[in-house]
Amino acid sequence: MNRTARQHRTMRRQSGLSLVEIMVALTLGVVLLTGVIQIYASTKSTYRMQDNLARLQENGRFALSFLSRDVRMAGYHGCTTFGPVTNTLNNPSSLQYDFTVGLTGYNDVGASPPAALSGAGVVPASGTDVIVVRRNVDEPVRVVKNNSSAQLFVEVRSQEPGGCKDGTDRVSGLCSNDVLMVSDCLKSRVFQAGNLQVTGTPPDLNITHPSSGTPGNAVSSWGGASSPAEEQFGDDAEIVRLGTYAYFISNKVVNGATMPVLNRYHGGQVFELVEGVEDMQVTYGEDTDGDRTADVYRDADSVFDWSAVVSARIHLLLRTNENNLTDAPLDYVFNGATVAGASLATGDRHLRREFTATVTLRNRAS
Repeated sequence: MNRTARQHRTMRRQSGLSLVEIMVALTLGVVLLTGVIQIYASTKSTYRMQDNLARLQENGRFALSFLSRDVRMAGYHGCTTFGPVTNTLNNPSSLQYDFTVGLTGYNDVGASPPAALSGAGVVPASGTDVIVVRRNVDEPVRVVKNNSSAQLFVEVRSQEPGGCKDGTDRVSGLCSNDVLMVSDCLKSRVFQAGNLQVTGTPPDLNITHPSSGTPGNAVSSWGGASSPAEEQFGDDAEIVRLGTYAYFISNKVVNGATMPVLNRYHGGQVFELVEGVEDMQVTYGEDTDGDRTADVYRDADSVFDWSAVVSARIHLLLRTNENNLTDAPLDYVFNGATVAGASLATGDRHLRREFTATVTLRNRAS
């Protein structure tokens, strides 16, 4: 046999793989693929958990930021701080217009909310708290004269054509039908603005306070030079726009699952603020000895005098929007109590965190 024939025969014997070699190769491939899949699954699970925890943290900070800002500004009475406030609006005891009470709350609201809440469209989840804040919305505008029992005049600081909801001009940050407070260092009065008109040279903004409008003014004649002293507001006074804000938790259905939501009520409307807020509990720091510091913290049902509340301690419980992040329901701590994972609903494998803040009322505390 010549050399060429021998080489050809050898190459023919070496071509292809035996069954044993194929089985070994497949086994090694399966092992490697299993490892890759496990690494991928572990990485994906870690990413899901970290992403949900980051979103949870951001939602908690965002919710506390909104709450803290509003609560901090509650109870604005102008430069008088603790002077008397006269509310001339119609329906002065309603949730939206009770501006003589700067801060109030409702503890563990049941399945049937109080009429003050339900009438305003504030329907919280059963067993959660509601906090209501009434405060100034913008910076004050200086009163320049008051020579009529039907109108006030303030400085013109800015003009925004078509800046109001009805398409009229916003002047000095004010629109017709705004709820306003005029205040000097002795007293304050809440009223609803009627027509706004820029007049004179240099220009002033003329603000009327008629009985018409919603809610309208129950008392429309006050403030002129001929009025009693307790109704006069001179050029040392200021006017500011007021707003009512209520925070509460409700539930909605998303893709067949129940999602808790923190809501913010303002201007007669309810706005969804943050998803995943499952519970809110608030205690109020009450000043019992007149030194303008909190002496005791109580829930809303136990507060003796809302005008003496100088701070609020807010507890929020947030959960991740995604479920099935853990192998089993986990224990968590909220408002000083430990909740066992075994007490949660079957299949509830959300992650939960508590966020807290103690907020001092700038207009009341020392």
